[in-house]
This record gives sequence, C-alpha cells and structure tokens, in this order.
Amino acid sequence: MVIAVSTFIGLWINFSGIDPIKALIYAAVINGIIAVPILFAIMGIANDKKILGKKTNGRISNIFGWATFVIMGVSALLMFITWGS
Repeated sequence: MVIAVSTFIGLWINFSGIDPIKALIYAAVINGIIAVPILFAIMGIANDKKILGKKTNGRISNIFGWATFVIMGVSALLMFITWGS
C-alpha cells in the first residue's frame, strides 16, 4: 500500500509541474524539523527504567543522543531565524 501511494504521489508531482528538486529539498527540511521532537521522545524512552528496565541507554549513547538532539534543534532554530534574510 505504501509503495502504491508513493507511486501515485510521484506521478502527481510529475504531472503537476512541481519541481522535483525543490520537492526533495522541502522534504529534507521537513524531515530535519520533525526529527527533533521524535529524537527527544526516543531519548526519553531510551532512558526510562519503567519501560526498558536494565536495558536503558549507557553514558556514551546518552552523550551522542542528546548532543544530536541539541545540534539538530539549534540548526532548526537557526534555519527559522535566518529564513527571510
């Protein structure tokens, strides 16, 4: 079903006159913005002992995970701040 819907969306983009390169850029921007809250939720779950018991994140995973969250969050904010300039 996902492949069929994706194919129809691709055909629609092709015949609608939308520039496919711009569509790819917009999709990448949307993914970068949406990834920030998803990463926050994943890090929260990965450190919750009620959910994972003894299998929670270690120190290195937390350092890299939270650093990634901060870098992506700051990047998204900077994008919004500099969007019109």
